[in-house]
Amino acid sequence: MRRRLLRVVAASALATALVLPSGAQPARAVDPGTIATIISFASQAYGYFSSSQSGGMTIEQATTLMIQRIQGAQNAIIAHMDQLATAEAKACARHHVLEFADIEEFSASLRQRWAQDVTACVTLIDSLWGALGGAQNSPARHELGMALGAVGPIALVARARAGFSTVELRNLLVTAFDRVRISFTPYCYATPDVSEEYWQMYPGESWVPAWYTCFSVNGDLGIGSWTVYEVGRWAWGAPVDYPNWQTVFDEAGRRSAYGVAVAALAQLRP
Repeated sequence: MRRRLLRVVAASALATALVLPSGAQPARAVDPGTIATIISFASQAYGYFSSSQSGGMTIEQATTLMIQRIQGAQNAIIAHMDQLATAEAKACARHHVLEFADIEEFSASLRQRWAQDVTACVTLIDSLWGALGGAQNSPARHELGMALGAVGPIALVARARAGFSTVELRNLLVTAFDRVRISFTPYCYATPDVSEEYWQMYPGESWVPAWYTCFSVNGDLGIGSWTVYEVGRWAWGAPVDYPNWQTVFDEAGRRSAYGVAVAALAQLRP
């Protein structure tokens, strides 16, 4: 039966909520395994680098810890690198993720060339953002954000090990992750599981079952989305009170590049 289409604001989720027709299929939850792995890697790897700059550890210790983390996250990282928009970006990202384990074997001159190469890889990935068409939160841009979470800390550590400045690259990454965070902030909508006739019979407030969904990536509800089916208070097709928006929002964020950006920025900002 026909359902009404309304727009509502879920303030507690810090996002715009839309009431979609109840006949529409709710977003499906997906296995967030590889994304969760990269979020964890980005948080720890950027944290190691930042700690090495503030005196919490040496850059050599940060390198060793990052190599260990890459070994545990490599399959997830490579799976996302393979989704990058251009062959050049795929190649440079895979190359530096795979070779970082050997950085201790590099000569001083090779270490400098390698640091310049991995810096160029990061700037290439960053530059693709503006080159891609479509929505700001497209799946292609999503993979750019994921790639920065993996290759960015490698570039920072490589530059530090080569004796190069990391200030400008760090600033570039902060700007890039701010863009990723804004673009992939989850949007939320609610779909009541009642008919149009229900609102005519009960125009006042009542508790009804509904799907509550937040999603991050345009055109692909299998990435960065989270849905729950719960009872909330509604009135004439609009949600009046649903206390768990923030939880749904957070779960969606942990399943997309939004989570990578938040984790990286927490370590990169002064």
